[in-house]
Amino acid sequence: MLFRKFLEDRRSTREYKDMIIEKDKMDMLVDFSSKIENSHGNEDISFIFYEDGKKIYKNLKGVAGYAGVMIESPHYIGIQTNNEDDITFLKSSYAMETLLTKIYQMDLGSCWINVMDTPYDSKKILFNGDNKHINYIVAVGYPKNPNRLSEISNSDGLENEDVGYLNTIRPFKEKKYFVEKSTSSRLAVSDIVFENEFGNKMSQEDLDKRGLDELFYYIRYAPSDKNEQPWRFILKNDSADLAIIDPEDKNNLTDAGIMMYYFEEMAKSIGYKGSWEFSESKLQNKNGINYLVVGKYKL
Repeated sequence: MLFRKFLEDRRSTREYKDMIIEKDKMDMLVDFSSKIENSHGNEDISFIFYEDGKKIYKNLKGVAGYAGVMIESPHYIGIQTNNEDDITFLKSSYAMETLLTKIYQMDLGSCWINVMDTPYDSKKILFNGDNKHINYIVAVGYPKNPNRLSEISNSDGLENEDVGYLNTIRPFKEKKYFVEKSTSSRLAVSDIVFENEFGNKMSQEDLDKRGLDELFYYIRYAPSDKNEQPWRFILKNDSADLAIIDPEDKNNLTDAGIMMYYFEEMAKSIGYKGSWEFSESKLQNKNGINYLVVGKYKL
């Protein structure tokens, strides 16, 4: 699969057909999830498949989802972890986004659901074993309207976008990949890429010289909770550091893991073969902004 095609089509599905996923497809997803779990570094992560979606929906209705509005689907997948340290948050969301790519390839829809603050009595149905943690589940099934673009709202951070070419390869629309002023509430390239240190904005000329303008143009559209876009990049001579602002908010760490996945796959599509090194650094502050460097990618 071309990752650019994935970026063209990737969107959350919030309405599903009342139709279960065929057993062979579900078996393929379970098998693929096992491979992710058994990958190096994922020892504290496991996926749980909830085939009885009606039961999960009934228990979480009114207490999970968007402002208490639960997404109803025939199935759900949970990401369960053994602990809640920063690295585990990063790895678990990276792992889930890897699985969601497989779901997309199978013509299925998906949508992240935050259950971090859901009362335990309501979400205890999700757990498999004691002393475990589940902060997110994903709705999965056949989209009710697979050929219709999702409605665009301000909460999506996409107001003022031309929906007809949203998330497409669009140099014909915007002559330069380097965006200094975004046409939507999505941050511009100049807002997320810094040179050598946090806060030192990267020039268009220097980014062009390094051949990284296309990469940073497209990853601006990676999903994040409430479209907060908490990620920033610090470019050095031979690497890129990923920094997260306000890392005290665990949702931002989850968004960082998702961004790591998008960055890595998009980088592969333009010829880079690296992978992220997860890191645990000390909290830093620049001009009143708290940030944490959580990973390094060698260029």
